[in-house]
Amino acid sequence: MIYIPRETSKAIHKEKRSRFIGLLYPVPTKETVDSFLKHCRKEYPKAQHICWAYRFYNNGNFYENSSDAGEPSGTAGRPILNSLLKKNVSNCILTVVRIFGGIKLGKKGLTQAYGTCASLVLDNANLVQWTPETNVYVHSPIQFYGQLSSLFSSEDLEIQKDLSHDTIRWLIKVKEEEFDTFQKKIYDVTAGEGKVSIEKKGRNSQPLEVLGG
Repeated sequence: MIYIPRETSKAIHKEKRSRFIGLLYPVPTKETVDSFLKHCRKEYPKAQHICWAYRFYNNGNFYENSSDAGEPSGTAGRPILNSLLKKNVSNCILTVVRIFGGIKLGKKGLTQAYGTCASLVLDNANLVQWTPETNVYVHSPIQFYGQLSSLFSSEDLEIQKDLSHDTIRWLIKVKEEEFDTFQKKIYDVTAGEGKVSIEKKGRNSQPLEVLGG
């Protein structure tokens, strides 16, 4: 079960005069991470460290990364990421801003402080269950345009991209848990002539014949 944040959440943890400010921010793709980090640096210009971790899910895979941002290796980014993993939270970035209070915490103290702050943010967050979707191409002879249009309308499926020429080639999003059922429906409405393929990043997707029954 995957969860995503519905809105931004914040928590503050104090440890030996240092302040740790945790911010959980929903972001749809990792390409938007940089803009959020720039916002944090502008919002907290006196911060000694802005450590972070993100997780994204796309087409069956999780993409994860973290940064200690100058803290000793493994004491900040990894504890933050572990907090996301523990609750299986995705499609977000979690930052912990440290305002140094003059007392060093040591590696163990830092690891505990960053992990505690990240956990507090997630405890305060408005998390909702999320059903992953996958990008799918539907290929079909043009003669089944009407039947496929009716199916898409009844299933409330939106065509993300229309690449049709002499044949139908539509890119759509399908819930991963409903993919097998979707394949069967395409097979039925096209009398077995329809083909389906999952979008492959970085290369053209090759159609796979949909198996019936």
